[in-house]
Amino acid sequence: IYRPAHYMKQYHVDYVEDPAALQAAAEDAGKSSWVSIFLRYGNLYKFNNPDVPTLQPWRNTTADGDSRFQGERNPYFHRIDPAGVQLPYLDNFYLNTAQGALIPAKAATGEPDLQSRGVNFSDYTFLKENEERSDYQVRLWKTIRGSQLALYPNMNVQDPMWAELIRDVRFRRALSLAINRHEINQVVYFGLGLEGNQSALPQSPLATEDFRQRYANFDIDEANRLLDGIGLTERNDRGIRLLPNGEPLQIVVETAGENTEESDVLELIHDSWERAGVKLFTKPSQREVLRNRVFAGETIVSMWFGYENAMLTADMAPEEFVPVTQQSLQWPMWGQYYETKGDAGTPPDTPEGIELMQLWQDWRDATSKRERQLIWERILDINASQVYTIGLVAEIPQPVVVSNDLVNVPVEGIYNWSPGAQFGVYQPPIFWLRDREETAELNQ
Repeated sequence: IYRPAHYMKQYHVDYVEDPAALQAAAEDAGKSSWVSIFLRYGNLYKFNNPDVPTLQPWRNTTADGDSRFQGERNPYFHRIDPAGVQLPYLDNFYLNTAQGALIPAKAATGEPDLQSRGVNFSDYTFLKENEERSDYQVRLWKTIRGSQLALYPNMNVQDPMWAELIRDVRFRRALSLAINRHEINQVVYFGLGLEGNQSALPQSPLATEDFRQRYANFDIDEANRLLDGIGLTERNDRGIRLLPNGEPLQIVVETAGENTEESDVLELIHDSWERAGVKLFTKPSQREVLRNRVFAGETIVSMWFGYENAMLTADMAPEEFVPVTQQSLQWPMWGQYYETKGDAGTPPDTPEGIELMQLWQDWRDATSKRERQLIWERILDINASQVYTIGLVAEIPQPVVVSNDLVNVPVEGIYNWSPGAQFGVYQPPIFWLRDREETAELNQ
């Protein structure tokens, strides 16, 4: 929502002395327009231009492509503590990148002072065992996602045969009913999670048991009945149903391949889906590759984290439950159509999809909280009935590894990206290290 004008004017065609030279520079960099250069050097979200002035507590001093990033204390940061001392307390902040599979092991050695990303609940016991030896604490923070992990059938899959199946609500309901969430909760999460589909969490004023549990009970008989009703009655000699083209009903679930938790959960789903005559295969790839395949309609079903925030209120925008962004993996092309005002993507073409778009507009136009609440309830009702996403287990604690030298990190917290920015809501500028060199450094 803001950029430093005095710096960015050199990349904007309205302010440079030679617009043609700016355009030529963009083309030399392989870009079609000066706009790409402007966005590249002024991206305050990615924070990948060391030269851009910032209002953040630390400024990045490392160029793109390195594996170790250094944040240097910003002498112009605008906050002070109650004693009048300018924040941040830490002079340097280091972010080391590593393969996801290595992060729990690195955390267990005490290498990072603060670590949460790349660490999952399945790592908790291992990390706890190394607390004393590596001089850290493992804290469990609450999570408020709609589901720890979820399946996203792609309503915009390009293959015509799969599109017909995915768009049949009986198929999506059958896939959901054929998942043993209780088994997943017990085996992967030690029974600590909340089983059910993606909807408002119980602490939300919009929550109902019906919304979360609709089509979320484990019922193989009903799943088989629904699949038979679609016409998928023929099976091969291994009991797998046959598609209309005679091939086995094999669903490839694509993941980002960033942790073993996904593979553990999918292995359990594989076993229960097989009882309904559905074969599951897993295809891990890189995060960006996965997203691009979903956007292009090349995936049938993907696995990703659940909805970011399920502590819903009537005054919160229902963006995750309506097709208004391409980032929604269950209807990316509908979302792209909305985001581009019709220049790309495709408009919703089912009665429920069209109604969700109208409800989005109604929510934006509503003049009272009561109106917004009624709209939200209808949105949640449609999502529960249509099973656009298949939630599994929610409220899984997030391990946070904190060095015993690091001060002011809360013992209890809520771990969430939006809202909260994970650690951001707890003010990292006030974190500090004891018993270290005078120039304190924070490793993550």
